[in-house]
Amino acid sequence: MNVSPSTDIREKKWLAGISVLVVTLIIALTYWPVRHAQFVWDDIVDFQRMGWLRHGNDWVHLLLNRFNDWAAYFRPLGVALFTAEVRAFDSTPGPMHMVSLLIHLINTLLVGVLALELGGEQLKKSRRVRTMVLPMLLYGLHPVLVEPVVWIGCQFDLAATLFMLLGWLIGIRIKRPMPRAASVTACFFLAACAKESAIAFFPILIVLNWLTLEVSQDESLFAQLRKLLMQHAATYIGVLLAGIVYLALRHLALGNLIPNTAGKILPLWGRLQEANFLYLHYWRMFFWPTVHMGPIHQVDIDRFLKINARSLLQDALGFCIVATSIVLTIRRRYVGALIFCVTLALFPVLHIIAANFDTSLYHERYALTALAIACAWFPSALSEIPAPRNMQRTLSLVAYVGLAIWMVLAVMNIRVTIPLWSTQVNLWQWALQENPDSITAKDELISGYIDAGDHADAWRLIDGLLASNTPCTNCMLNAATLALREHNTTRADFFLQRIKDERDLYDNPTSVRVYLTDIGALQLMEGHAEVAERVERLAASREKLDPNPQLFLAEALAIQGSTDEAIQVENTAIALMEPSQREQQQRWFARFLQQLHDSSPKSLSTPAGH
Repeated sequence: MNVSPSTDIREKKWLAGISVLVVTLIIALTYWPVRHAQFVWDDIVDFQRMGWLRHGNDWVHLLLNRFNDWAAYFRPLGVALFTAEVRAFDSTPGPMHMVSLLIHLINTLLVGVLALELGGEQLKKSRRVRTMVLPMLLYGLHPVLVEPVVWIGCQFDLAATLFMLLGWLIGIRIKRPMPRAASVTACFFLAACAKESAIAFFPILIVLNWLTLEVSQDESLFAQLRKLLMQHAATYIGVLLAGIVYLALRHLALGNLIPNTAGKILPLWGRLQEANFLYLHYWRMFFWPTVHMGPIHQVDIDRFLKINARSLLQDALGFCIVATSIVLTIRRRYVGALIFCVTLALFPVLHIIAANFDTSLYHERYALTALAIACAWFPSALSEIPAPRNMQRTLSLVAYVGLAIWMVLAVMNIRVTIPLWSTQVNLWQWALQENPDSITAKDELISGYIDAGDHADAWRLIDGLLASNTPCTNCMLNAATLALREHNTTRADFFLQRIKDERDLYDNPTSVRVYLTDIGALQLMEGHAEVAERVERLAASREKLDPNPQLFLAEALAIQGSTDEAIQVENTAIALMEPSQREQQQRWFARFLQQLHDSSPKSLSTPAGH
């Protein structure tokens, strides 16, 4: 029985649809334990301790700057997304993690569709299923993406990648110039408002348009470039104008376009060495992602000042990869386009523009967009590899077996890694195991122990820092908080006195506010309510959305007899607290006022952890 071409195409579309659904289900089930994950790292401050996103219309002012005391980030779309989630889910981590997973699944689908569009008519018709499913599996289950999927704070990266993928797909699929230009421009602007890494969108768009441009063999390179510009002029102009608007808004909000770098600045040669090291390291992540994963990656940057045979060999390798990709892209080879687009996607995180931006030299989440574009190009690049006809079946069998083994190992790795990112204690125990000398890991782990009520392990770490005389201002702040929770005013005073002259204490607005809050709490415990009131007012004036200084201020006012003002301040502070803690605090304060009325005792308060 003959089957018409249209029927065959419909059957292949149905098969592709079912295959995509199955792949999506596999990825969702692999990441399903994330629904039980908690807040970690910055999430604890952003969604639990601070009232930035929960209280009234204060979130509107944070769209432009100062969210989480960040002075170098302009990410209004991400802040708006966080606000919507916090208010919809009452700062409950489970549903917010599911939002991250949903965005990842959408991105995975977009990778598959983009791969199909890049493959041309031949791959669309004859290999539709493989062209979509293969990149979706590679991307959706790649172990390097555990960090951005499981850490809620990485929704900036997920959202930026989503709008970039959508913009690239629209730029290829929509043929009418003006609707295409408007849609691509909107996607680029939204991606830029999600995260600064969207700077890579425009050059990658040009490469995608270049590889999908229909040209004849006798056309010169100049003629091809001219055709490219004529076909996509409206889109390119729209993206450039959107970029100018974004930069103007960024400068208006932050006062600068490029953030001030922190730490040691390397000379030009050292920065090139650093960029090349990072470039090759991200490539290593793609092929061997399970080594040295974690939240922080500290590297001694002095190594980039040394010139030796190894460094020269690495430089030559990096240069050859980039140069070869450019040549192959000009010649319309998919392998070249894959490598070149990955290079462009990695450019914003190679520390070329802003070196030493944080204490960690690289992060897995920074590879998110680069991996997406690599997976989208993969089927087309694979189709360029010549294979003898008599070996095609054998090679296909080997490829499918290899893919099955890779999938099993990837799922196992993801399932092992998810719990490590699921709690503050697990995360920083893992980080400290990978980086035994990391002050950041020790500080975060102390905080995690305090929040978990594990005072013994917190003191063990603190005592170790004291014994080794290791400087860590925030560790000492955490120690003071822990001492206050245990009503040990002598020890709290010791830690607060230890850091009062430390310069880095006053370089960080959050540290100063916490320090003042603890000073006020200490004065309150020692019976100096008037002094406590003055200090807590000063702390509260530095950040009106932090409930802690206002809670102590309310106690100090109540002790001095200003009950009405104390109740007003307390109610304001409670509104800033996480919803699950409000009722408990209301009951405690009511009992506190009753005790004052009955016997006027000293405050029994204990401050929250940092």
